[in-house]
Order: sequence, then C-alpha cells, then structure tokens
Amino acid sequence: MAPRSLSTYRTKRDFSQTPEPSTGGRSSGNIFVVQHHWATREHYDFRLELDGVLLSWAVTRGPSFNPADKRLAVRTEDHPTSYGDFEGTIPEGNYGAGTVMLWDTGTWEPTVDPHKGLREGSLKFGLDGERLKGHWALVRMRGEGKRENWLLIKERDDYARKDPGIDRFKASVKTGRTRQQIEKNRPPSKRRSPRGAAKRSTTSTARPKSRSKSAPDLPAFVPPMMCELHKTPPPGPDWLHETKLDGYRLEAALSGSNVRLYTREGLDWTARFPTIAEALAKLKARQTLLDGEAVVFDHVGLTDFAALVQSLKEKKPNIAYVAFDILMRNGMDLRAKPLRERKQELERVAAKADGVLLRLSSFIEAEGSLVFKKAAALGAEGIVSKRASSLYESRRSPHWIKTKTARREDFLIVGYKPSERRQFSSLLVAAEEVQGLKYVGGVGTGFDTVELERTFERLGSLKRPSRPPVRGLEKAPRKACWVEPVLRAEVEFQGWTSDGQLRQARFLGWREDRSPGRNFMQGKKAGKRAAKRAPTSRASASRRSAEFPPVPGTITHSERVIFPRAGFTKGDAASYYLAVADRIMPHLAGRPISFVRAPEGLAGETFFQRHQLPGMKSGIRLIPDPDGEHKDFIAIENVDGLITAAQFGVIELHGWGARLPKLDKPDRIVLDLDPDPAVKFASVRDAALELRELLKGIELKSFPLITGGKGVHVLIPLDASQSWDEITDFASGLARGLATADPNRFIATASKEKRKRKIYIDWLRNRLTASAILPWSLRAKPNASVAVPVSWSELTRLDRADAFNLATAPARKDPWAGEFFGARQRINSKVLEYLKSELGEEN
Repeated sequence: MAPRSLSTYRTKRDFSQTPEPSTGGRSSGNIFVVQHHWATREHYDFRLELDGVLLSWAVTRGPSFNPADKRLAVRTEDHPTSYGDFEGTIPEGNYGAGTVMLWDTGTWEPTVDPHKGLREGSLKFGLDGERLKGHWALVRMRGEGKRENWLLIKERDDYARKDPGIDRFKASVKTGRTRQQIEKNRPPSKRRSPRGAAKRSTTSTARPKSRSKSAPDLPAFVPPMMCELHKTPPPGPDWLHETKLDGYRLEAALSGSNVRLYTREGLDWTARFPTIAEALAKLKARQTLLDGEAVVFDHVGLTDFAALVQSLKEKKPNIAYVAFDILMRNGMDLRAKPLRERKQELERVAAKADGVLLRLSSFIEAEGSLVFKKAAALGAEGIVSKRASSLYESRRSPHWIKTKTARREDFLIVGYKPSERRQFSSLLVAAEEVQGLKYVGGVGTGFDTVELERTFERLGSLKRPSRPPVRGLEKAPRKACWVEPVLRAEVEFQGWTSDGQLRQARFLGWREDRSPGRNFMQGKKAGKRAAKRAPTSRASASRRSAEFPPVPGTITHSERVIFPRAGFTKGDAASYYLAVADRIMPHLAGRPISFVRAPEGLAGETFFQRHQLPGMKSGIRLIPDPDGEHKDFIAIENVDGLITAAQFGVIELHGWGARLPKLDKPDRIVLDLDPDPAVKFASVRDAALELRELLKGIELKSFPLITGGKGVHVLIPLDASQSWDEITDFASGLARGLATADPNRFIATASKEKRKRKIYIDWLRNRLTASAILPWSLRAKPNASVAVPVSWSELTRLDRADAFNLATAPARKDPWAGEFFGARQRINSKVLEYLKSELGEEN
C-alpha cells in the first residue's frame, strides 16, 4: 500500500523553529514508539508504524498494564517514522510546545488485518518493547465530533498486572535522561542495552499506596515475591536456605536520609517503625529498595511474633529490620538479576549496618532436609528455601518455598462464644480455601485482660443477626454470636483433628499488615472462579497489593473505576468501608445521613442524596422527617448498609448532629475550619489548636478530624441533653466571637468574596437536618482521600488535610477509641448566657 500523506503533520509545524524531523526516515515496517510529552496537557504519544508513517494517538494518562483500565487515546495526525527517534524540547509558540521523552520503543505485530481494524475500529496487536509487552487493543469509541476517540486496553496475558505500572519509569529509554536533563540539554547518559532494558522491565511495579510526602527519587513500592508452602524442603543444589522470620514483611525505600517502609500490601508504615527508619537512613543509600521483615528477637536469638505485636503496642525501641533481598540500588533495577547476585549487592549496601536494629538474613547452602531438622531442633518456626538463580517476581513463586516446623496461620474471625465470667470464651475462626471461607474451630487462649476488652469492643460493631456465609458452621457452638468476617488474627495450633478443626489453638496477635477478609464465595460457579486464582497454600490466599479484596454481598460493576487519577474502583470503595466498619459504625448507628454518590465515578456526575432510592434496602433504616415536611430520611444500621451504599455508588457519608431516639437533642458539635485556597494548612492547623485551648477553658473536650480536603473539623461530643437552639447559639457565638477578635484570620459568614485569605469557621452544620462529613468517610476527591480522626499531637506533625487515602487509612488505629463516645459533656449555661449577651442574637 502506498505511503500515507504527511501533509497535516508538516502544515502544523515550522521546521525553522522546531527540532522535530520533517522527513519520513527509513521504514522497518513494524516499529512502535511511546513518547512522554509535557505539552499544554501532559500525555503519552502512542505510535504504530503502518504504510510508511507512524499512526499516532495521544493517551492522556499513558498505557496501563491493568486490563481493567481503558485509557482514552485521541487519534492525531500521522507522523514520519523518523519521529521514532525524536527526543527534545519543542519551543514555546510552536505546535505541541513542550518536552518530549522517548519513553518506550520496540516492534509491534498486528493479530488482525490492521487496515480492516482501523476501518472497523478494533485494532489488536502484540508489543515487544523495552517496557510494554504482550497483547493490546485499540478500540474506537462511538459518537460524532471533531476528535476521533479510541480506548487503549491491555489484554489479559502473562504481562498483565493489576496496577497501571508506568509511574516507575521516569527516564528516557533511549538516553537514560530525565525530563529535567532533556530540558537543560544535558549530555545523554550511556545508552542502555535495549534487550537488557526489556528484560529488567518485564516485572511490573505498582505505585505506592501511601500518598505521603517523599523525595522525588524515592523508589516506588513493588508488590513482593511470595513463598509457596510445602511440607518438606526442596532437595538438591542451587537452593539458599534461610531461617523463617516471624514478623511483619516490610519493603524499605531509601533515598539518602529519606526512608519509606511499606507493608506487603503497600501501606505506608514508616511512622510505626521510627527506629528502623532511622537505622536505614544512616546507610545513606541512593535510590535503593530493600525487602525484609520487622522482627523482635528473643533471648536465644529467635524471632517472636507475639513480642513484636506487644512492642508495637508499647512503642518499644527493640524492633529490628532483617533485610533478605534488594530490588534496586542506585536507581538500577536488580530484579532480573539472579538471587545470588542480589545477595552480593545487598551486602554492599548494608556494609554499615549496626547489626542490632538493622541486620542481614544469613543463608546456608546444604541439603534442605538437614537444614530443616537443624532449625526445628533450635526452636525456629521453619525455613525459607530460595533458588539461587531465581529472579525477583511479584507473585507467589515455586522458586521460594517455606517449610514450617510450627503450625501457624492467619484466620478470619467469624464469631465468638459468649462467657459468663469474661467478655468471651473463644473466638470462632475460618480459613480461606478455594471454595470460600470454612469454619475451623475456636481460639480460646492467648488473651490478656486488655486484649480481651479491646477485642470485645472491636467485635461489638461488627455483629450480624445471622450466620455469615461460611461453610461448616454446623460444627460451631449453638450459642455463638456472629460477626462480619473482616478481622484477621495470627493463630498458633498443634495440628488438625480428623474433621478439619484446630487443635489447641492460641491467639498470637492481629494481622494488621493484611487486608480484611476476602469475598465469601459460594456455589460451584464461584468455586470455579476462585480455583483459577487460588494459591497452593491450604488456608492462606495471596493478594495483589495494588487493590483491596472483594466484599460480601452483590457489588455489580466492581471493576468500574471511581477514582480515575488514583486508579481505585467501585469494589475498592466497598472493601474500604468493610475494612473500617468497626471504626465508622459507632458514628453511623442511629444517625440520619446524606450521601454523595458518583455512580459512574468522579469522571461522571456526582449527586447529594438524602432519601432512599428503590432497591436501597439491606441494612438501611428509614427515619421520618422530624418536621413532617419531607420524605423519610435514611440511616445505616449495620455493615450490610455500608455494602448497600457502596453498591449504589456512594462515596461520602455525611451525618446529622443527633441520633435516634433523640433527634431533637444533638450529641455533637462540628466546627469546620474551611480555609480560602490562599491559606496554608499550617495556619488551619494552628487555628484548630487555638480553638482546642479555648474549648478547654470552658471545660469542653474536643477532637480533631482532618477532612480529606483542605480543612480541619473540630468535634465536641455531647451528652444529648441540650436543645438545637442552645447548640446553634453556642456554635454561632463561638465562631462570630473568634471572627470579631481576629478579623484578619477568621470569618463567620459564608461570603466567598469576604473570606479571601481567611479561615471560614462554618458553624451552620449545627442545625437540625444539617450534616457534616463523618469520621472515616471517603471523600469525592481525585486522590481518594479519607476524613480521618487524628490526635492533637499527631495534628501538629501533619502538613495537609488529605494525608490519608483509601489505601492507607485502614491500617490506622482509631486515636479517638474509648474517649470520644465516653466524653459525656454539656455546655455550661453561663457560657451560653455570656455569648448571647456579648454578641446578641443572630441576624
């Protein structure tokens, strides 16, 4: 076929000013190119060679390795094949002005007739690039308009990943230069081997789940390589045997003195391990990513999980980090190197380790069965055998094998057996199997008095009236109390009975580094789906760290992307609410609420809803309007109600200031410190602290909530003994008093014009039927942020109000637990009289 015309390409450009090529260049027939283009709008240019030109599409967010992502690709003019080597800066005033980086290159092969595919709007092909590989598709969207819109989609194959994966690649695939180096026209670095680069990039990576502030060159989180569980160690040579560590898996990202610590699921736990972070910072490693485990050693040098849990509770400085692998060093991806070579790189990095808080995991090269016997004799939990030639893969791999001497698993709590003498006599637990959850017995020992009370409190908000969908519950005690299976516990036991029940099970601690429970799959169809993705382990299922697990109940279109920028789905939102159910339900119980819904995600329309929709029934309670003027309001009764809300596309949960049965008597005050965009968060933070001191002066205890937006809410719990008029007068008087005392900082009226460079103290949320965002609610923000309760001391260390998101918030403990709902207080009548006399009635 004759070459296509480049007239449109040439018409748009002045080649006396732009460095872009004007001629066609040589054709190899099947090259593809991806160029990262920082123009008026940042995007990626995706180009396929056909008929002597590069067919071109502008992909706003770039290609994604996740088949669930459908990336908008706008067809642009054909480019010359010589453009495939272009990298540089297009000057201001020219078409496409901005920086162009050669992000990927390689060859492509159509799997259908490409000309027919272009005509019919369905072009399918394989890519063999340095970063993009496997099968892909371009599908044209219906509709008329000036733009020809397509969707770029990754097909399901061995190269597909759950995470988008492109954020890791920051440098040119051609020269190794960053955007800044290209813009400053610095000399290119030594060109990398294309095949070597391809080899290094075959294992995709995920963005960090945490949105915490970090250095620009801090390595991103990588889903970890996981072990298969075998009964015996692998025989033969080429295996390195390590003592199995008994702690929390941590991935450490280092960049000079900057350190981030991620759990196996990508949660940022740096703040929970400050001594480890300090020890790692002393290495001064550049762009380095380590894999290891946080542990506590006992008096004989063995790791002790229960001691680790206790040390975290008491914030003891005895937690060590044992590194056993390295994924990146000096910005170089090492995952394609054999394990033996990675171990050598790890030794170089950790040469300055203190040997106390920072250690290396040693290994033995010998017959696996002999190593295992030795470990058992010493009292170790087991060994991990790793093939010396293995590459690092973000999956459960047969090249890493764990063999246990003790019997340890993490199980999901499905209920408890009541007791007349203490809070409960035993926890009832279930194992995750291919067909779903299966009841495996009770756990009655291992709890001290504090843990009994804490556990009973957590279970209280998760109660359900009927049995959860778990197999084998006919073996459970008849007087069992049932809960939603979302809490995960580490359990030690002596073995299995003949009917599949635990023998002599003992509670060791909570698995707070793991996501909540998986979907309760039932029936043959669900079993078949599960079997395709089930691991070989008996009771433990692997999860990809880039997403939450599914939830019980019916969530249709769970793969629909709700937060496009962050990449979280409808299913993720549902799983988030399930994960924090024990913390959000106390704020929801009996409280009329309003929803912010986004049925098609944030890319579509959002709605504010106060009344029931058809089909919105399970777990939803109707509450008559106190004034009798509107339809019934709604409340969420239990976890089923949370799932129902998620099914209807609910993102935000806003609650009234009162709850049943006293809707006429508020049980909280919310003072919303809402800053003008020009006001820095530090000023809002300081204002909240000042407000706290003011409230302390009138004997009112308050609690700070970062809203997930840009402000802070100060909440004052009440005993529900005063009227709305009294509460409204107090909130109004307090806000107007602050505005009068410091008019340059505060304003108590909602005028957008008058509040410039000021903090608006929104007191209007303290009226009957008015509502405010509830603690632990998601926010309809691009980064999927969460309204998170914090302590006053923690607030002083935060630098923004959206510090936590859907992925990072569930790992937090509730800093208000036991205090907020226990603070039964009322406003002093003299204070009310003073505010009225000084400020007068509201206009």
